[in-house]
Amino acid sequence: MEVVNLKGRISFLPDMVKKELLFDSEKMRVVLFNLEKGQEIPAHTSTSEVLMFLVKGKGRFLVGDKWEDVEEGAFVVCGSNEPHGMEATERMTVLAVIAPRPE
Repeated sequence: MEVVNLKGRISFLPDMVKKELLFDSEKMRVVLFNLEKGQEIPAHTSTSEVLMFLVKGKGRFLVGDKWEDVEEGAFVVCGSNEPHGMEATERMTVLAVIAPRPE
């Protein structure tokens, strides 16, 4: 078993999104994203399914061709090869679970 605590890992960079790989195995990857207001992850695709959990803050998530306003405590799921991205409308922390692990 591996326990990962987010406490102490949430910090921000003024000029770019802060990204940290928290877990990586053959079957799954978990990444923590910290975005200041206005920072974004541009639309992209992955062969994996992606769950994006908004740990703290507010933002907009893109899945397919639709943007959705999302608040703390909610998550968004996108299928494989489906365009997805995010933009912070206020400082936000997102935990992304990516499975299966991309090659």
